[in-house]
Amino acid sequence: MIDWDHWRTILAVFRTGTYTGAARMLRLDATTVGRRVKSLEQRLGHRLFIRDGDRFYPTKECEPLLAHVEAAAEALRDAEQANPMPDHGAIWRDMRMTAPPFLISYLFAPAVGRLSARRRIRVELVGTASKAGLQRREADIALRIEDRPGEIRDHDPRIEAEQVGEIPYAVYRPASEPDDDLPWAGLMPRHVRTSGEEVMMNLAGEHGFRFRVQQFDALCEIVAGGAARAMLPRFIGERDERLAVASQVVLRQPLWMLYHQQDGAVPHLKIARAWIDEVVQEGL
Repeated sequence: MIDWDHWRTILAVFRTGTYTGAARMLRLDATTVGRRVKSLEQRLGHRLFIRDGDRFYPTKECEPLLAHVEAAAEALRDAEQANPMPDHGAIWRDMRMTAPPFLISYLFAPAVGRLSARRRIRVELVGTASKAGLQRREADIALRIEDRPGEIRDHDPRIEAEQVGEIPYAVYRPASEPDDDLPWAGLMPRHVRTSGEEVMMNLAGEHGFRFRVQQFDALCEIVAGGAARAMLPRFIGERDERLAVASQVVLRQPLWMLYHQQDGAVPHLKIARAWIDEVVQEGL
């Protein structure tokens, strides 16, 4: 009898495309993943993956096995959902969430204790705007600021997308500097122009930005230091006494929560999504 851990390891390699990604998904190290794959290959008598560049792809012998392993994993998940285990204080569940770094720092990190207090959940908060982690099963939940969320499901129909709120933005200046002729500071441009970037560009006008940074915390410090004015999320700008509002809301961006359809009824992930909704409603 082959241990289930070996089967779920090759499933993780298939879903993520790398040993490193599989290791993150399974909370292991990449060496253990490689050892399990090699052990299973020796037991079965053929290779399971071939490497092309930096990714692993299943061999023709592995593909039918993966279908059976996927079905078994789904059956086990269904069984857990139908018969949830009571929390007697000994069972811990894992939840990894990705979100833009400023949301992690200002909204979710300060409130994460409330989630662990409700259920024994080990929480990983990862600051990134990439959707790849969710699609490769390296994350359970992803928060994204999206103007066109339909494109997410078009790319992967297994992903659910729920709008959980809107992020309001206003223009801020240094509280010690009432001059409205200050230059503008903004974020570095992204590969895909968003509504937020369009509004920032229109505000800066023909003179453009004198200062650009990658993160909102650095942008906030530029404004607080008296060097410029900038558009900031209100939940950031209103917390800093060094800043003053130069104009009211100039933009509202939709905030979306993404997760896999098959995780919809998983008890600890339902609790995590309810916590996310609560934090967003309170914080925004």
